[in-house]
Amino acid sequence: MTNNSQQTFADKLRLAKQSQFVGRKKELRLFKQALTNDNRTSLVINVHGQGGVGKSTLLDAFRYCTEEADTCFIYIDIADLNGSVEIFKSQLSSMLSASPAIHNDDLFKHINQIAAQKNIVIAIDTFEESGDLNRWFREAFLPRLADSCLVVIAGRHSLTDLWQSQPEWRNLIQSLPLDNFNLELTRHYLQLNGINKQSTIEQAWRNTSGYPLALSLSTNLATNENHALETTTQNDADIVTTLTQRWLREIPDANLRPLIEAACVVRIFNQNSLENICGKHISETEFHELQACSFIRKRRTGWSIHKIVRDALEKELSQRNPERHSQLRMQALTSFAHAAIKPSPGLECIQALHEFFYLLGDSLVRAALYENSDNSEKLYIENAGSTDIAALESYMQDWRMERGTLSNVDIELFDKSRNKNIHQQIVSEPREPEFINIKELLDLFPGSIRILKDEKSIIKGLTIVLPINTQSINYLRSQPVIRNYFTALTEQQINPLLTTADNTSNWFVRLIDTRDPSDNTSRSALFRDLTSLLIRPARFITTTPLALYQSLLTEFGFSKLDLPAHHDFGSDRPSPFFELDLRGQRLSQHLGQLIKQHMGDSCPDLPLESLLATIPNQQSNSDLKHPQSKQTPISLSALSGREHEVALIAVEGLPNCSIASRLEISEVTVKKHMGQIFKKLGLRNRSELIKHFWSHAD
Repeated sequence: MTNNSQQTFADKLRLAKQSQFVGRKKELRLFKQALTNDNRTSLVINVHGQGGVGKSTLLDAFRYCTEEADTCFIYIDIADLNGSVEIFKSQLSSMLSASPAIHNDDLFKHINQIAAQKNIVIAIDTFEESGDLNRWFREAFLPRLADSCLVVIAGRHSLTDLWQSQPEWRNLIQSLPLDNFNLELTRHYLQLNGINKQSTIEQAWRNTSGYPLALSLSTNLATNENHALETTTQNDADIVTTLTQRWLREIPDANLRPLIEAACVVRIFNQNSLENICGKHISETEFHELQACSFIRKRRTGWSIHKIVRDALEKELSQRNPERHSQLRMQALTSFAHAAIKPSPGLECIQALHEFFYLLGDSLVRAALYENSDNSEKLYIENAGSTDIAALESYMQDWRMERGTLSNVDIELFDKSRNKNIHQQIVSEPREPEFINIKELLDLFPGSIRILKDEKSIIKGLTIVLPINTQSINYLRSQPVIRNYFTALTEQQINPLLTTADNTSNWFVRLIDTRDPSDNTSRSALFRDLTSLLIRPARFITTTPLALYQSLLTEFGFSKLDLPAHHDFGSDRPSPFFELDLRGQRLSQHLGQLIKQHMGDSCPDLPLESLLATIPNQQSNSDLKHPQSKQTPISLSALSGREHEVALIAVEGLPNCSIASRLEISEVTVKKHMGQIFKKLGLRNRSELIKHFWSHAD
């Protein structure tokens, strides 16, 4: 006997889907607004993103929204049409309760008549497979619909990119790009699946980067096999295989496979760097086909494969063909070394250097600098100025109050490449606020303090790097911590350090600190910022009692000096000194040595000198002192205060937009300052500016 309140299987399925739906509040809100707004300007909602990010799931949620209103919801999957217009029209007619054989003109008349009485939503899924239907939709189908119809088109690619030839469509399309879940949404999803342990949730977030498909696969494995997520490493191969097969189906052209393999070993690439990694010419047509893959993302300095896809593809390649994988890594390291050494923008020197160190694959470096940051928090770094003194003094006062004892903080870093946790200990130095005079440092050495801020302009951390020259030597000799270095040197060893301020080539890295010692995100940002120093042909000295920092220094190539360790931080806290000398030809030698050291058996069986020959040397000292113009170098003192600030940032290889952001001025103003800098210094471009700036490196 049937009860009128009895639910069907479809009802149960719908409720199950709705209970598992996570996030996408902005997208649902926009859809509901479009559904009820008779005067909407956008006629097409374009949901787009990589496969497995949840496009079809969102369309289901749109359908459930329409059930609350008197709305006709029509769903058609392009993959079911075999490229046939007639099949599409037949399906559409059937869903409108019209004759499948309805005539073309009558079909549009019928749709528009219904749309005059009630809302109609036509949802078209898997649009990347539209093929020849693409043009028909754009030129024959959509233009004939009444503007009261709401069309939702879901696919891997943005319609504004697909329909570039007709830019008038841009104003009629509401773009809804879908991305991975953030940490909070990942937590919500896992809790819905009965996973509540915080460490498990964080591990799942790191393993999957919040990618919905990978989360679903991992959760299913953990639930079905009664394993916690962190113990399912034996099933990683299943997840990797599933993901890889899904993505490789998107590459029908076998000629693109080698390009994908090359692209998956690096985080960022452009056409030139990909040619260097592949070791062959890549045509513009081939590169455009690569860009068209939905898992390829445009970045500010190039392109990248979406992280979770890249991880899956690289793991599959390393297992299937380890020799090919090692060869590609070697060629990529050499390519990034080239880009880091040449004194010009392009793939920016700093970016290339970051990619170089990431690719080296050292567990600690990857974990500490690149793989344990919560990207949901917006952080930025800038030089401290006089307006920051009060905030910095407050920072130091908080340090005294909250970190006034020698307390240990255990931090956990996750090395994704090896799927293991790295436990380290950070000790907050209680004496540092007494050692450092913020106002004095800013008065004596403008630009010596770099501060890390969040979106609310709250200081999250800072670094202090001081020049060693004739003007600073007396101050440095009087300061705690630093003075111990000079005390250990003879006058003959100190004299070569005493250059003029304009010719400084020796620097003391005095402090790296985060307000919260357990804040891995802030620490990673500060370390990445300091890495940019390594493009300079200079010599860096530092000291630290922290084992974590000492290990990182060693991995970056710093050597421990044969000098007595000092005990300014405490009698039981010895602090040795470290040095990294990158003057003259040493940067290319340093990078070459790191390649040979880290690649081990994968490195070509060549003498170090032969390996280094693959990396172009820096300009010789004579070249640096005499740019192509053959003019005598002019001191930067010829520049105004603001021009000097712009020049100091420009020589780091940053573009105008980054300079403008750091100095909080417009790009137009930056361009004007750059013009004046070139004019006053008698230079033609940024390459000459960089050569000029480091003209006295020895």
